[in-house]
Amino acid sequence: MKLIAPLIIFVFFTLVSASWAGSSKISTCLKKITPLKDLREQVAELDGVWGLFQKRPELQDNSALSINLDKSINSIIFHLEFLCDTIDGIPFDELSNYVSEGLEKKGEEKFKQELIILGRNEGQIKVWFEFAKFAVENQYRTLDPEKISHAIQSSHPLIKSYVELSKRIDRKEDIGSVIQETQNLTNKIENFFKTDPYMSQAIHENAQIPYADWDENYGGS
Repeated sequence: MKLIAPLIIFVFFTLVSASWAGSSKISTCLKKITPLKDLREQVAELDGVWGLFQKRPELQDNSALSINLDKSINSIIFHLEFLCDTIDGIPFDELSNYVSEGLEKKGEEKFKQELIILGRNEGQIKVWFEFAKFAVENQYRTLDPEKISHAIQSSHPLIKSYVELSKRIDRKEDIGSVIQETQNLTNKIENFFKTDPYMSQAIHENAQIPYADWDENYGGS
């Protein structure tokens, strides 16, 4: 009996230490992204590439290119942060909790009928059920910090080129080549998304998460 208290204390501190370790790992990872965010902020202060295109009459007709480049850069940061935040697994969110608990307690068919009564269509329900399965399967999946660091390092020259291009536009230097360079840089980023395994994984995993508003009293009022 005397061993119970020390055992409880040991288990408690083991769990707390594991939690702290995970938090520290995420924090360390996110700090590596800070220089990239600082670079992006330099362009944001110039109103982004889209804003710079709008200030140049000779570039205004190609605003779609500038929007795509700004979005691609933001996507790099977003997916790198996702990798850091989910280094030890993808935490359940409100939707995955709701759906997985409903499936576990009521079964697929009964829960499906309940959602239909609440106003959800079969297409939405299928997405939700697939997402719940994905959430359960990936709740404890782990990532290699070194591979995330490699993705961060590989992102640096792309974002640096983004800054350099923006400053050139702002200074009105060699404007004639800007459109092609904007397209080239966007293509390089798209290739990076396809060839870096962790960036590809982040994009795939984020695509499984329904971002549309689902609340409305879980399906209707």
